[in-house]
Amino acid sequence: MGTDDRTSDLILYDIYGETFFESKVLKDYHKEFENILIYEGLIIKKGALELLNILEEKGIKKCIASSSSREVIEKYLSYSGLTNRFDFHLSGSEVKNGKPSPDIFIEACKRADVAPEFALVLEDSFHGFKAAIRAGIRCIIIPDLIESNEEMKKLSYRICLDLGEVANMIK
Repeated sequence: MGTDDRTSDLILYDIYGETFFESKVLKDYHKEFENILIYEGLIIKKGALELLNILEEKGIKKCIASSSSREVIEKYLSYSGLTNRFDFHLSGSEVKNGKPSPDIFIEACKRADVAPEFALVLEDSFHGFKAAIRAGIRCIIIPDLIESNEEMKKLSYRICLDLGEVANMIK
């Protein structure tokens, strides 16, 4: 979780071998996931709209810097109705090294014309957290599928229960 496709593929290859990619497992997974998105929709994280409104109100730049491909980012934004709510988005495939390397966050700061010490990263993965710390950017953890470990608790700027809590902090 939180790594680019290249790194994920290497991990799967190391664990399952080359025959894994020849199997239908990944194809079936992607097909089933697409069906879930089509029929059940995409859940927007609690407090996301409130946070986006506050950031827009205050003129703060907003970027998605994701390990996912550009195609996946755009698809999720479309499903969520949030396509025009961000200044730009950046995928893991657009930088040399994916998370936990800091490349994606350093590039995001360059594109936003914001120095890392004045930026803030919101993360739900350990790899993303590591990338933010390595980039010299304050990181707020919003736990999702995994709980924060001791390193995250020690080095993160804050740990928030949801994006609404971040919105209240920025107000």
